[in-house]
Amino acid sequence: MPDVRTVPRPDESLPLAEAPQEHFPLWRYLVMLSVVLVMGLTVIARMVVLQLEPIEGLAPEGGYQEAVAVPRGMIYDRDGHLLAGNQERYQLDIHIKTIPESLIPQVGREVAQVLNVDAERLVGILLAEKGKNTENVQVSKSVTEVQREQLETLAEDWVYLDAEGNRVHPKDPLSFVPHMVRFYPEGDLASNVLGFVPPLSDSGVGGVEEYYNDLLKGGTRWVSYAYAPWNMTDKKDEKDVKPPQPVSLYLTLDRDLQGEAEDVARKAVEDTKASSATIVVADPHTGAILAMAQYPRPDVRDPDKLAAFLEQWQAYNFAIGRPYEPGSVFKIVTMAAALDAGVVEPDTTYMDTGQFRVPGAVFFNWDRRGRGEQTMTGCLQYSLNTCLAWVAYEKLGSERFYGYLQAFGFGQPTGVDLSDEAPGGYRSAFDPPPARPNEIGWSLADLAAQGFGQAIFVTPLQMVVAASAIANGGYLVTPHVLSFEVLDGYRYAYRPDVQRQVISEKTSREMRKMLADSLQSETKRALVPGYSVAGKTGTAQIADQTRGYVEDATNASFVGWFPADDPQYVIYVWLERPKTSPWASVVAAPVFAEMVQRIAVLEKVPPDKVRHSLSAAQP
Repeated sequence: MPDVRTVPRPDESLPLAEAPQEHFPLWRYLVMLSVVLVMGLTVIARMVVLQLEPIEGLAPEGGYQEAVAVPRGMIYDRDGHLLAGNQERYQLDIHIKTIPESLIPQVGREVAQVLNVDAERLVGILLAEKGKNTENVQVSKSVTEVQREQLETLAEDWVYLDAEGNRVHPKDPLSFVPHMVRFYPEGDLASNVLGFVPPLSDSGVGGVEEYYNDLLKGGTRWVSYAYAPWNMTDKKDEKDVKPPQPVSLYLTLDRDLQGEAEDVARKAVEDTKASSATIVVADPHTGAILAMAQYPRPDVRDPDKLAAFLEQWQAYNFAIGRPYEPGSVFKIVTMAAALDAGVVEPDTTYMDTGQFRVPGAVFFNWDRRGRGEQTMTGCLQYSLNTCLAWVAYEKLGSERFYGYLQAFGFGQPTGVDLSDEAPGGYRSAFDPPPARPNEIGWSLADLAAQGFGQAIFVTPLQMVVAASAIANGGYLVTPHVLSFEVLDGYRYAYRPDVQRQVISEKTSREMRKMLADSLQSETKRALVPGYSVAGKTGTAQIADQTRGYVEDATNASFVGWFPADDPQYVIYVWLERPKTSPWASVVAAPVFAEMVQRIAVLEKVPPDKVRHSLSAAQP
C-alpha cells in the first residue's frame, strides 16, 4: 500500500512551539565593538608606521640592507657622442672549499682558458690555497657577461666521485659579484684628455676624470628593507641623506676633429721620425679646446702599457704636462709686447749683422747670416734671433718685458680644467739672488735669449693662450674642455673666468697682418690654397745637461690661425726631435697646413673668396 502523506490545506496552520525568551545586556555589545575597533586601529597604525618610518633595528633583524652603487657620470663630446661610460663587470670567486683537490686542475685550466690567463699559475694558486684550507679565492675583478655565462656552463660539467663512488657536482663552485667599471667606447681616442678610472675605483686619474671627479663619481645608496615587503628607504652613512648624483659632462672636444688631429699627429711622427707629436686646436675667442691630440698617447685599456707610458714620458698629457723651450714661435709674444708698449712699429728698422752681443753672451741667427736692414715684419719673416734679442734687451727692457710675460700668463698655470698642468717657468730680473754660490741666477743674457724663445719653458697650451690673445683683439682667454654639465635634466653651462686685456686691439690687428705677410716668405709649406693663414715657425735646439745646446736635436713647432683676417681656429704643432729635418719650416709647417685643410672640411669653413662674397651680400 503506497505511503500516503497528509498535506495540510492552505487554510490550515501548523502548531508552533513557543521559543524560550533570553535577554542579552547592551553593555556586552558595546564592549565587543570597542575591542574590534581598537584592534583595527592598532593594525592600521602599525601599517602606517612601517610604511613611513622603519623602526630602529628592524632592518638587521626583521629585514636587511643592500648597498646599491650609483654609476659614474657620463662624458660626451660637444655633439653628444659618448666618450666615457660604464659597463657591468663581475668579480669572480672560486669556492675551493667545495671542490676536491682532484678536480682543481680541471677547474683551473678551464677558468684560465675563458679568462685568458696563465693556466699553470692559476692551478698552482688554487692548489696552494686548498692546502691552507681557504674557502674562496678571488680570481678576477673584470669578468664580462659573456665570460660569466661560459664559466657557468662549464661549471655544470664539473663532477667528482665521492667516497661511495657516486658522481657529485660541487656545490656553488663559483660566485659572481656584479660591479660597474669605466668604459671608453672610442678606445684610446682623447685618452690624454679624458684620463681614466682604475678598476673597482671611483676616483679618476688624469685629465677630465680626475679634475671633475667630485662631479662624476657616484655614491653608495643603502636600501633598507623592514618587516613590510613594500617598505623601502634610502640611507647613506646611517644618515637619511640621499647620495650625490653624478652629472653628465659635455666637452668642447669634437670627436671627429679629435680623431683627425690624432691621425695627423701619428702620421707626423711616422713621416719625420720624431719622438712625439702634439697638436692643439682651440677657439681663440672663447678658449674652448676643440682637439688636443698627441702621439704616442696613453692606452687606458692595458695597465702594463699605461705604467710603461707614464714612466717613459713622465706626463699624461703632453700639451699641459711637458714644458719645453719653444724657440722662434715665442717671437710673436716679444713682438706683440714691443708693439703694444710703443717701443717699435711694424716699419721700425733693425740693422742685422748676424750677431747680437750682450754682457757675457753673443747670439747668432739660425743660419749665422746677417740680412742687413730689416723692418719688424722682416725680422719675423726671416726669424732673426738677433733682432728679437735686440727688441727684448734694448727696446723693451727687463721691467716691461717681464711685465708682459706675466700678463700673458707664462710661468703660471693657464687654469685649464684638466689635472696635472705644469706652469713652466723662466728666470727674471725680479728673482731673488741665488741661495748658494754654485746656483745660476738671472742675467742680462737671459733677457736677450728669452726674446727669441730660449731660456724660457712653456707648454703648448700656454702658447695657444698667448696666440689667441694676439689673434682675438688682445684678450687673454681661459682654455677649457667643459662645455656644459647636465644634472637631473637641467643643463648648466660652463662659464670661464673673464680674463684681462693684455694688448690693444690695434696691436692685435697689426700682429695679424704682420704674421700673415711674413708667412708668405718664411715658409710656403704652411700655406693652404683658398685660405689665408697667419703664423710663425719655431726651431729650438735642445739643451743637454752636460753639453749645453746640441745641434743634433731640436724641437720643431708652429703656431698659427685661420682665417688670417678673422681668426676662428688657433692651431699649435709641436714635433719633438724630428729626424728627417731639424727645421720647423720643413716638418712642422706642413702639419699645420694639413690641420687647416681637415678643419675646413669638417667645420665647413668656406674659402676666403666665398666667405667675403657672403659677407658682402649680407645687409
